[in-house]
Amino acid sequence: MKKLANVLGQLFGFLTILLYAFLFANTIFQFTFVDSSLIAILETVKLYAIFAVCGLAGLELVAGKKFFAFLYFIILAFVIIFSFFPEISQQITDLANNFQ
Repeated sequence: MKKLANVLGQLFGFLTILLYAFLFANTIFQFTFVDSSLIAILETVKLYAIFAVCGLAGLELVAGKKFFAFLYFIILAFVIIFSFFPEISQQITDLANNFQ
């Protein structure tokens, strides 16, 4: 499992850096062959590519340590859920403020 996480982490890391390089180069040189809707999609992919790389790096760290892996997955799920659904964080904040 650790070997798989290592290989996938390396691959996703490399692809993420290529994505960042392409987007930065597009900002500087304004490539004419790239549609603006494609750039919008790539910007979204850029955000979640970081989660994939960090998730795989953390998975590699906790591989073989069941308790720490469980905690790590809980924290990773927390971050991803709040990233996909920011209105949930607002609801929890409002709920916490009502208890005070």
